[in-house]
Amino acid sequence: MIKVNLSDLDDINLTTKLPSANDVLSYDSTQSSWVPKSLSIDSAVSKPYVIDLATWNIKNDGTSSAATTKGINDALVWASSQGITHCLLPNGTYTLKIDNTSFSCLLIPSRMHFEMADGCLVQLEATSSPWYRIFSLKGTSNSRISGGTVIGDKKSHIYQLAVKFVRGGVNPDGSLNANPNFIRSEVVDRYSNPGLLKSFRLWSMTGVSSTGYSFFQYKDTVSSSTLAGSRTNGLFAPASPTGRGWFAEIENANKMIFTIDITSSPLTDDQIAQLAAKVDSQNYTHEWGHGIELAGANHIQIDNVDISNCTGDAIFASWFEYKLNPADYTQDQMGSHIYIHNCDLHHCRRQGISIAGSNDVTFTNNKIRYIGRADDGKTEDGTAPMFGIDIESMWSETNIPTWRPELNQAGFELNTRIYIRDNYLLNNNRGHFVNADGIYVTLDNNTFEGYNVGGISSYLNNMYVKYLNNTMISCELTVKGDNFVDGALCTNGNIKIADIAGAVITNSKVVNGLFYGSSTYGYFGTPTVDLATGTFTFSTPHGLGNGAKVIFEQWIGKVPAGASVDKLYYTVNITANSFQVSETLSGKPITITDIGTNGFNLSRYNYGRCYISDITVERDWRADNSLSPNFQLLLTGGILRNITVKNFEMDIRTPANYAGRPITIDGITLIEGGANFEACNLSNSSFLRAKTGILGGDIALGSNDARYTRKVIADNCLFQNVGINYNGNVTNNRSTLINSSIGKTDSTTIAVVTNSYLENTKINLHWLTRDKSVTIAKCIFNNVTTDINANTRMLDNLTL
Repeated sequence: MIKVNLSDLDDINLTTKLPSANDVLSYDSTQSSWVPKSLSIDSAVSKPYVIDLATWNIKNDGTSSAATTKGINDALVWASSQGITHCLLPNGTYTLKIDNTSFSCLLIPSRMHFEMADGCLVQLEATSSPWYRIFSLKGTSNSRISGGTVIGDKKSHIYQLAVKFVRGGVNPDGSLNANPNFIRSEVVDRYSNPGLLKSFRLWSMTGVSSTGYSFFQYKDTVSSSTLAGSRTNGLFAPASPTGRGWFAEIENANKMIFTIDITSSPLTDDQIAQLAAKVDSQNYTHEWGHGIELAGANHIQIDNVDISNCTGDAIFASWFEYKLNPADYTQDQMGSHIYIHNCDLHHCRRQGISIAGSNDVTFTNNKIRYIGRADDGKTEDGTAPMFGIDIESMWSETNIPTWRPELNQAGFELNTRIYIRDNYLLNNNRGHFVNADGIYVTLDNNTFEGYNVGGISSYLNNMYVKYLNNTMISCELTVKGDNFVDGALCTNGNIKIADIAGAVITNSKVVNGLFYGSSTYGYFGTPTVDLATGTFTFSTPHGLGNGAKVIFEQWIGKVPAGASVDKLYYTVNITANSFQVSETLSGKPITITDIGTNGFNLSRYNYGRCYISDITVERDWRADNSLSPNFQLLLTGGILRNITVKNFEMDIRTPANYAGRPITIDGITLIEGGANFEACNLSNSSFLRAKTGILGGDIALGSNDARYTRKVIADNCLFQNVGINYNGNVTNNRSTLINSSIGKTDSTTIAVVTNSYLENTKINLHWLTRDKSVTIAKCIFNNVTTDINANTRMLDNLTL
């Protein structure tokens, strides 16, 4: 056998790249040499490089945080240089330390799968920095993090320092002196607290009357030769909340001394010894400490990772970095194709995950729990917002040219195409999900649970947001804007509508909860008219801009002559409460020749876009008739179909003095409950009771309140074992009344009942004093009893 060293051969190159992949060599024709073979992606997946702890000076016993952090990073850099795309960190406990300037621990390179073995725990050493990222993926692409447990420093984090003082001051050149009229602080070390001291604040102290202080910064040691700079105009917090900075980078300015003139409030040595000044960061919430931070990262997978106890978010995904020139941004820098699945994110202070710019994000089969809460799962222990998932790029506060379809604004996509499926969110302190500015967002088959925790919502202007087959337990879904909800199941929870502008809510069920809210977007009602100028003035601000589209309607009243109900108009010459209208965009205001008849409507052309169908609201039993209007809506022209309410009351009404389109209701089934309807066209509905009814009546059609004069039309309805009050202006046609009673308050409103069948029913109207208050015509009576006077007209009825 001949033994040789490979490095002694002329056609072997082992210096450019060290051997790997079982020491396999391949011939490189460009070098005319045999070189170590690079791992393919397939071989990297099947056989990862197990990071050699001894080689890289890594400790897996929780010690040597600085060396361990450096060692893991060095191993990843080396592996990447060797073409290795899969590294495995063995089991054990690894304590990490943040870098003094980047505030990061582990930097994941592109084309790298960093896997943590079973039993692998990565924990952050206590830090005082308001910012950190245990894993940083900045500009990274085609990488993956999987497995293991990642723990932030929430329980040991340092939010402030207590700085002691001695008698004496500092000369202008930075040297120390013994001036008895000054006190100076101990030396503050920036390396020990790099984040907290990045923008520091010194707080006032009891017994010190001075309003300000001086500070001196040095390189490495304190002397006149190492002085980096000084200021004499420092002002104490909290009166001055703004922080102060450093004169140089950390390596050139890392020590600091504060001095305070105590001439006006002399202190004894004992009193000085008792002083301890608070020093904290201007960024005092410390809400930016993240487990994994992605900045402008693309094609990233995070899976099967347990992340907890970060001072900020478990996972934070955002754009790359701020650019002074907006033209320097690119779409890739926004980040995209992020896939997060099978992770457990819990007990972080601020959020479970923030999607703050990245596009094409898929978030599936994760648990997010106890965000903003302590270990007991109950005590608040966080900083706002404290949501499970927050989609919020804050694009309007950046200089990024951003695509916003609702504004017809071109630019880069941010927070676009986000898919959230099969996740379980539990007991997050202030809410489970909020979408501030995401577009094309789908939430599918998620479970949200948490007593007295609200916040599952998407804001008004977010387009193409869908909630599909989600479960809400003891929490609330708020539907806004143009959201689409199909298949919500709420148990001890609620569905709330707010700021609706086109939303659809369908195929949903609420058990022991509420379906409620208000949808009045775009409705303004009847204005005051200035005939001379053609100006329309409203009692409250309308919120429109010049060029907004508006229409006239005359459900009641009459529009001014010169205006048409058949035309679309544009606002011009707006003030907060008024505007004129033009037939063309930015055109000449129309001329009107009278002020019309009070009661006409002038509103946004698309007001009333609220569509609710196939909803069930129920509870198993009601012990009494205490009013519980758990289906309660304030609408301006909404449409409801196929609504079932059991053992609760219903209340569907319009704003007072309503002048707009009637609410359309088709297919109410109300079981063992009462109802109130205002300005509704009600059809094909059933109102059923077996138990004793509500004292004074169960079903109120309209009101005798002078603010509610609009007609209620009820057609083809069944009333069984209920009391019906025709309190408003009502037309009830083609209906069936069985074992029921009819009543009405004595008012100027008029009720008409026609073409209906009444059986075992009582008509109790003897107290009416106004002529023609009620007319009952062309009905069939079967065992009907009447208690009426001349103010109730009975016309052409048939008694069986």
